[in-house]
Parts: sequence; structure tokens; C-alpha cells
Amino acid sequence: MKITGSKIHIFSSQHKNAKRNWLIVRLFTDEGLEGIGESSMLSNEPLVESLLEDWVQNYLIGKDPMSVELHWTRLYLDNMDKGGRLFSTALSGIDIALWDLKGKIANTPLYSLLGGPYQEKIRVYANGWYTTPAAPQLNAEEALKVVEMGYTAMKFDPFGKIAHGTISPEEAQLAEDRVAAVRDAVGPNIDILVEVHARFNVYTAVGLAHRLEQYRPFWFEEPVSPENVSEMKQVRDRINIPVATGEKLYLKFPFFELIKNEAIDILQPDICNAGGITELKKISSMAEAQHLMMAPHNTNSPVGTLASMHLGLAMSNFLIQEYHAEFYEDHYFNVVDGFNRQEGGYVTLSDKPGLGISVNEEILNKHPYIPLGLSTMSPRGSGDV
Repeated sequence: MKITGSKIHIFSSQHKNAKRNWLIVRLFTDEGLEGIGESSMLSNEPLVESLLEDWVQNYLIGKDPMSVELHWTRLYLDNMDKGGRLFSTALSGIDIALWDLKGKIANTPLYSLLGGPYQEKIRVYANGWYTTPAAPQLNAEEALKVVEMGYTAMKFDPFGKIAHGTISPEEAQLAEDRVAAVRDAVGPNIDILVEVHARFNVYTAVGLAHRLEQYRPFWFEEPVSPENVSEMKQVRDRINIPVATGEKLYLKFPFFELIKNEAIDILQPDICNAGGITELKKISSMAEAQHLMMAPHNTNSPVGTLASMHLGLAMSNFLIQEYHAEFYEDHYFNVVDGFNRQEGGYVTLSDKPGLGISVNEEILNKHPYIPLGLSTMSPRGSGDV
């Protein structure tokens, strides 16, 4: 079997805090099978599309789709511009599509090729549900609706949109009031995940964490810049909430630095940006050696979401999966066939080959690419990255 070509789709959707474009890449073979992957950057998708087309034409056509590790390594090593979000996002999409093809060729679900199911289903947490900035009571009312939908965990950013570096006493109190209101509304048995979006310096992040400890956050996400391992370690060493990070880190190398320096509790690589299934499996193994947990970042389409879930199902150190799906427009669930909704805060995967999905081109074409302004692409502008 040989790869014969590709087709790329860019489509869009939105929820109350964010507009999104997603890029789906399809690889075709001479025996009629196709692999589906995702290379979504949340901005500049046309640049990724151009890079993907070049790689398919100049490298992948004529290659055996089963040699996933070889193709990943060659595309990585043979490029002068390796590294960075653009490069690793394109690589991720091809890798996911190749793994999907591998599952279809073997006629088995992808998780079976990745070690088999370690758990029966994937626990998910809600994101994209809240208004930001908002009065604490509004966030509390929104949180109750999330619980009514069946979720047992939810994430939100209580810090508004203007705080950066440090924060005023008034805004810090308002952030605490939001978390307190949500905790009071949902009760003690729902997990609340606090998003920080890498806003703060060390002393501000530590002070805010100390204020929020009494509300028992599940984690404190990206309290400081993830590129500065020393700062992340200082925060982790001084607070009593687990620290999570990784959505802005690409390939295995920065995750190794976090692990080696004991600067993190929970790793959050994004399968569509950090190198695909091949690379996340290696990051997971590095984390396992330190008994660290994996909670992949996910603001992706159903394709990337399912890829992350298939890998998570086979991970011994999988913790929880980010899940925005039910807060987007309805067509999110219809652009592919085979994407299951959550029930009771969990998603069950099918036993169909590969990712278990097929693309609905008609619906994809009805929701084309939309240009995004800088405020929409920014984490502080979107409120839910």
C-alpha cells in the first residue's frame, strides 16, 4: 500500500468566548483507505495548509503508511526549520493521519495499537462554558448548568482579561470570589480546575494560589510562563495545589526539562501541536518515570479530540481530558461521523478501525475558514485556550 495524495479542509465554529478554525488533513492510498488527522493552530491555518501540501508532495507520496516512526523522524530531521508551533502542528496532523491509516489497515481501533485499553472510558472536564469576565454569581449559575449536563469536572479562568504580570487587590478579590461562588454552587464533589493563562510573575502566582487553596482546586494551570522552567519550579515548590502546563510547548524536549527539574505535576501537551500520537506517547513515558500525570490540552475538532482520547485510553498515567465540544455550535458534532458525546462526565470510544470516524464534506464546506483578529487568537482574548 502506498500514499497517493491528500486533501485539506479548514472549517470554523464558535462558542461564547471564542471563535475557532480547525484544519483537517486526509491522506489517501492506492487501495482506497484514507487516514484522517488534524493540524489546528487556532490561527494561521492557511500557512499550515501550505506546509502540509509541500510535505505530502515532496516526501509522503509513494511511501508506505505503516512506517509511522520513520516518516515522523524523516520529516523532523530533514527540515531546516524544525521546531516551533507551525512546524510541529503540521507534523502532528500527518502523524495522526498515519496512525488512523495504520488502524484501518490492521482493522482495529487505534487504542488497540497503542497498548490496548488501560481504562474503559475517558474522563473529561468542561471548558468553554463560562462568561469572562463575569460577576461571581453568573459564573456560579453557569457552573450549575455544567453539572446538570453530567460533568464532574470543569475548568475556568477567574482572572478576567486585564491582569498581566501582577494583579490589583480588587481584581484578585474578584477572582477569589468567582472561585468561591463556583465551589459553593457545585458543592464539594465536583472538581474545579483553575486556568491562569501564564499571566503572572512568581510572587503573584504564589499569592493567588495561597488564596485559592481553601477551595480545593484540582490544579493551577500555567501560573507562569511555561518556557521558564525555573519560574515554574519556584511556584510548584511554594504552593499546595498541583501545577499543570504544556499547551504552549512543542515536541518532547521542553517537557523533558520540566520533568528533569521537578517543576511540574501534570503535563498538558496538545496532540495537534506537540508532535502527534508518536510524540505524546514518548512524553507520556517520560512522565511515567516520575509518576507524573498526563492531561492533554484540547481545543481541537473531533479529529484531534478523538486522537487524544485513543491515546489516553491506552495510557497508564492518563488523568483527564479537556472537552469543549458541547459548547460549540451544533455542527461541531456533525463534521465527522462517529464522535460520541459525553455521558456522566465520560466519553466511551467505539471499536471501529483507526479513529473510528469518517469526514462529512458537505457540512465542513458549509462552515468555512473565518479570519481571526489578534484579540480572538490571544489566550487572554479568548478566555478558554
